[in-house]
Amino acid sequence: MTSCRSTLAWLCRTLLLVLCNCLPGIALADGKLLVVTENSSWLSTIDSQGNVAGRNTQLVKDILARAGLKADIQVLPWARAYRIAATRPNTLIYSIARTSTREKQFVWLGPLGHMQRVFYRLSSETTVAPQSLEQVKSCCKVCVGNHDVQEEFLIKAGFVQNSQFLTTNSPQECPRLLLSGAAQLLIADPEQLHSQLARLKIPDEQFQPALSMPQGEELYLAANPQTDPAVVRAITEAMRQLKVR
Repeated sequence: MTSCRSTLAWLCRTLLLVLCNCLPGIALADGKLLVVTENSSWLSTIDSQGNVAGRNTQLVKDILARAGLKADIQVLPWARAYRIAATRPNTLIYSIARTSTREKQFVWLGPLGHMQRVFYRLSSETTVAPQSLEQVKSCCKVCVGNHDVQEEFLIKAGFVQNSQFLTTNSPQECPRLLLSGAAQLLIADPEQLHSQLARLKIPDEQFQPALSMPQGEELYLAANPQTDPAVVRAITEAMRQLKVR
């Protein structure tokens, strides 16, 4: 009798395992989905409780919840976040601009919002503001973040690093570099700059727009190309259901 009960128990466990393996679900090879972003202060940031917050952070959390996915969200310097997302399977990144240079490096899951491109200078500047990119090249040094889309924009427009633009670990360092005289212009979305200045405790009035570009950038949620296809499908469907633009 004991032998029969043992055999029956073994059969039940085996059947349960088979059924579990047949149920729909997403099982990552390393058991972990990683999401990386930068501390941009307006779209993704660390709040006073040490939690990852921000407008696009909440969007990404809602998308993951709808997709039935759990992930570790890490806030890193942009260059490091970009490098990890480009090389580590099962990794998502936001808010990343979609450009021709980056097109084949990621799976583009969908846009999260739009970013304007505006050149800013100090309000104390009395010279005539540049009216074109060519005038920017001849009058000023521009501050941008390392590996940021604005750096890519300047390089594509023919700007030369060190003589016509400089890079920092984070765009948030640029306002201080303008105040110190190391650079004369920075590039930012208006809301982005407002948030950066608030964090640095610098009055908005110390900066003024100098030149606005007609086109900005769409900011995306993207994935490493080696991300599990089931994850990609689940997120794409979740974004469709949530009607994320």
